[in-house]
Amino acid sequence: MNSILLVRTYSSNTSCTIRKSAKIIRNEFLDYFRKDLGHTFIRSSPVVPLNDHTVAFVNAGMCQFKGVFLNYYDHPAMKVTNSQKCIRVSGKHNDLNVVGNDTYHHTFFEMLGNWSFGSYFKEEACHYAWDLLTKHYGINKEFLYVTYFGGDEKLELKPDLECKDIWLSIGVPKEKVLPFGLQENFWEMGISGPCGPCTEIHVDHTKQFTNRSMQVNKGLTNLTELWNIVFIQYVRLADGTITPLSKQQVDTGMGFERLVALLQGKDSNYDTDIFQPLFKTIQKYAKVPEYKGKFYNDIDGLDSGYRILADHSRMITVALADGMVPEKSNKLRRIIRKSVDISEKVFKKQGILLELSYAVAESLGDVYPELHENLKMVQKIIGFEEELYIKLQRTSDKQWKKICETRSQLKLVTDWVAPGLLDGYNYLQHAIYNLNITNVLPGNVAFKLYDTYGLHAKTIDELAKIESLYFDEATLQTELENLKNRSRIGILQSSVTALEESVKLFEKNDVPKTDDSFKYEYVFDGNSYQFPKVEGKIVGVIVNENVILSKANESANEYICPTVDETIANCSAKLNKNYIGIVLDKTVCYSVEGGQTSDKGSICIKDLTFSITDVRKINGYVIHYGNFLQSDLKKQNEEFKIGDHCVVSIIPEFRIELMQHHTGAHLLNACLKQIMKAVYPRNSRIFPHSLKFLYNSFGEKPSLEQLQEIEKVINNVIRANVPVTTRVLNALELLAEDFVTLTPGEIYPYKDIRVVEIDFHDLKSKEACCGTHVSKTGILEYFCFLDYFSKGASNFKIEAAVGSHATLAKLAGEKLQSKILDLENKLRSEKLAYQAFRSISNEIKDEIKVSKEVSVPYVIEEECLMKLNNLDKLARSQTK
Repeated sequence: MNSILLVRTYSSNTSCTIRKSAKIIRNEFLDYFRKDLGHTFIRSSPVVPLNDHTVAFVNAGMCQFKGVFLNYYDHPAMKVTNSQKCIRVSGKHNDLNVVGNDTYHHTFFEMLGNWSFGSYFKEEACHYAWDLLTKHYGINKEFLYVTYFGGDEKLELKPDLECKDIWLSIGVPKEKVLPFGLQENFWEMGISGPCGPCTEIHVDHTKQFTNRSMQVNKGLTNLTELWNIVFIQYVRLADGTITPLSKQQVDTGMGFERLVALLQGKDSNYDTDIFQPLFKTIQKYAKVPEYKGKFYNDIDGLDSGYRILADHSRMITVALADGMVPEKSNKLRRIIRKSVDISEKVFKKQGILLELSYAVAESLGDVYPELHENLKMVQKIIGFEEELYIKLQRTSDKQWKKICETRSQLKLVTDWVAPGLLDGYNYLQHAIYNLNITNVLPGNVAFKLYDTYGLHAKTIDELAKIESLYFDEATLQTELENLKNRSRIGILQSSVTALEESVKLFEKNDVPKTDDSFKYEYVFDGNSYQFPKVEGKIVGVIVNENVILSKANESANEYICPTVDETIANCSAKLNKNYIGIVLDKTVCYSVEGGQTSDKGSICIKDLTFSITDVRKINGYVIHYGNFLQSDLKKQNEEFKIGDHCVVSIIPEFRIELMQHHTGAHLLNACLKQIMKAVYPRNSRIFPHSLKFLYNSFGEKPSLEQLQEIEKVINNVIRANVPVTTRVLNALELLAEDFVTLTPGEIYPYKDIRVVEIDFHDLKSKEACCGTHVSKTGILEYFCFLDYFSKGASNFKIEAAVGSHATLAKLAGEKLQSKILDLENKLRSEKLAYQAFRSISNEIKDEIKVSKEVSVPYVIEEECLMKLNNLDKLARSQTK
């Protein structure tokens, strides 16, 4: 993989050849900015977006610096350089369908970049780029063109003549300095936010000495953009206006693959040493003719297959190594299946994608070490997905062909092996008939096709067109956002709608949001945990899903609630089994988040005591649900109103048990990954008496021995009483951390990200988490599994316990083991009659079945049942 190729380098008068590989070219770029120009190297962020829900994958080098551009936190250094892993398979930047058909588009590519966060601006940025390309890399100036922003009258933006003059002063001929409009030379982060003009360097791959200025930005494959330099000097406001920024910044990006092709004198990126090793891997493994580089006369599709498979293998391997899982990304799963199809149809061989992952890791692992570190996990997921897809093809093929005989238009459906397609199509037919659907596919029907039957939006659109229905994907996205909100705050649809309306009313009336940072302000004094009581004031009240706000009089700014007795008397329904929701400006309570159950506690208002049974948080407002003590209901004339001061406190024992089980869940997650290599946590629920952990192990079912090993490792950590540390980081600081466990698909804030770490030589856990945790592992006392079962081929659910609950379970288990040992001794010493043995054995088995309620450890249960079965064989043999 370290092959050195002949590279053609151009100077102003002559051409010569030097020996230079892609790896050297990348290092020279980074060294130029790092060593020669004093930039700080920042490693690539994962391709999974951590803070941005607007993109499926990181698609540009600037993504990891968005928080800096948005002024959420300070820059990591004044001058920065890096090589960023990028994936473009969706949205505005979608190259998926172009890959394989041209010489330079890819689903995965590397973006080389340099940034200035106030150190330098236009003049230096242009000089740096020009000097690197023409002097260091030796590219002939005659083959380069530059563009700049030509202004926009509607937005009252003037042409960037400063940038134009800089290029002219550098020596670029006037006829090769070209103005373009918003689309080509004005960069924007989104609908609103930082933005600014950009200047691009384009290269003529034909190396003609004639002027091709009129052909720049015309989509020609032999005259392409090489480097984009963005000057972030404006901000677009929510109303669309653009105003200058107080801080001016530089953001540049250059496609690494295009640069390598240029410097190696290749007409195609696929002819470089980036892709050639991958082609050789395919040829060797599949035993097919070598890659010829055909495009227009590729009759058998072999060369196109080479390009697509090599490109997709890089994208898939990098995405999986960075923590993305197919279950959370339909796009990734589709690309894996497309690669499997090409492997079978073009190369007549299965398993090529798995083999290519070795070559990808070898090619990129020196600059992105996570590819080597996570290779076993990557290969396990690839193998599982390929096997799953092949099984689906076998089972779906006959059924789908049969249904297509009655409805030939269904042959147009692209993803005909989608697991829920048949049932989803039958549901759609049923809905059309029973609901009398015409013209438009209702949002709730589309959502059920997506949520219940697992159909992708594209498949739903195809089915809708077959049924002559219009499908608006925006309605589906709205339903999905509602689903995320319901999942996050743990309430039903009927309640989330009411809560959203309540929040709108709070915001409309400028009700301050809740400061709940006090939930983390607890200390361990050596004997017990001390939790603060927080003084706050009432800023809102919700009764029966309705906000109770009534002015004392029309001129008053003060909102008051009815009397307690009147409020309770008017309650005709319950909200999540609670009567009233009280919103405070400050609270110590933990709301349902990160799988952790909310706190229980009380709010003291004057002479009233409000018992908190549930706490929810939505859009920054923490709602304390519960009811007043029965004794307080007799206080007919007692009133409370908006603005009243109160004291809120929690039940310490309840919170401590939650903290214990949340820390236990982190240890379990880390240990599962350590022993099984590829584990994707799907969900976790933290209760005071237990924890429930749902995960996908990609086809591997853990053995009883592995479960025993997990218990052993975790209890070793508990006995060692290892510190549990928590640090609060911003997004850039998080990206600089090694081996942090993140939840695939989870969008983290730009700042105030809590990272919980447990570092022991047998087990290391480092996880981004908003939950509450103990300070040392010894407080967990003991860990054991309570239950374990499968939910399908690869999805499993574990229930476990720590603390006193686990200790009691252990004692109950040891009691069972003692009874079995006593039975064995009787059997061996007294020659116990078989019928007598069976009677005692059945009593113990019945006790094990009943033990589900008294919590006997799962591992002990299984061991006891196996021991009883072995003793049964012994008893039978003694009767013969």
